[in-house]
Amino acid sequence: MTETEDTFLALDIGGTNVKSGLVTRGGELKKHDSFPTSDGKSPAHLIELIARNLKKLWNESASDGRPKALAIGAPGWIKPKEGIVVMAPNIPGWRDLPITRLMSQALDIPAVLENDANLYALGEWSKGAGQGRDNQITLTLGTGVGGGLILDGKIWNGSFTSAAEVGHIPLVGNPRVCGCGRVGCLETVASALGMASIMKERIAAGHETLHRGDPNKIDSKIMMELAGKKDPLSLRIFREAGEAMGYVLSFVFNLLGLETAVIGGGGAGAFEFMEESMTEILERHVVTAVMSEIAVVRGALGGNAPLIGAAALLNACGH
Repeated sequence: MTETEDTFLALDIGGTNVKSGLVTRGGELKKHDSFPTSDGKSPAHLIELIARNLKKLWNESASDGRPKALAIGAPGWIKPKEGIVVMAPNIPGWRDLPITRLMSQALDIPAVLENDANLYALGEWSKGAGQGRDNQITLTLGTGVGGGLILDGKIWNGSFTSAAEVGHIPLVGNPRVCGCGRVGCLETVASALGMASIMKERIAAGHETLHRGDPNKIDSKIMMELAGKKDPLSLRIFREAGEAMGYVLSFVFNLLGLETAVIGGGGAGAFEFMEESMTEILERHVVTAVMSEIAVVRGALGGNAPLIGAAALLNACGH
């Protein structure tokens, strides 16, 4: 980085962790930090912790200059122009929260708001697995399933500012209740949290598994380790998640004529166990293109994708 290159602050608020970073205008992540979202005992306390974390990161990076602006990636339904989180299903109490104003006041720099999955998509599009492809969707498998849609090289927010909510597309025959209050959403079976919940339920019901520890401590990482050892239960759950994503993605591909899907988030570590079943469904149902023309790939940037995507967003906003 040259001495004069601008820097930005980036914030990625998830249902499990809050991540922050200092990123250059060119998309280089200089520093980053994180803390558990659950550390925030109330909406106001979580905002206070976020501001404190960003100030600490800024102070540690004084030699990189004063950041020009902050990009906030928030989950759930948002209004970017108004800077409001309407509802974040996986963060208790986050309703009609004017987060852009609160962060801008706390840091005394301009701030912009975007859906967290959109920032993830921008990161993968600009510097990761989606480079060079202008029509793509990114699915983030975390506490929920986020969706970021890029059309003609630009994030698509739709008429109501929250689009590509693929995690809340209902699946026929899925009886599970989602954090949004609806029944059957994709994220109940394909998110990292959803897959772990299914694993716990099936162990309690007596399904065969290699797992011998406390079922209540199972998470997607443990499931991936088990799948690597050919555990029948975790492999079956990953296959089912792949099928579910295949159905949803085939609908999206057919509707929009996309060329790429990038699978990211913590649950994407199981991509190798989901890929076959997902591809089988896509081959059966995609009619807008042949599979050789479509790329369905695991993200390349991991958890840093939204922080890197912040630079692309702020550049597009003219900061």
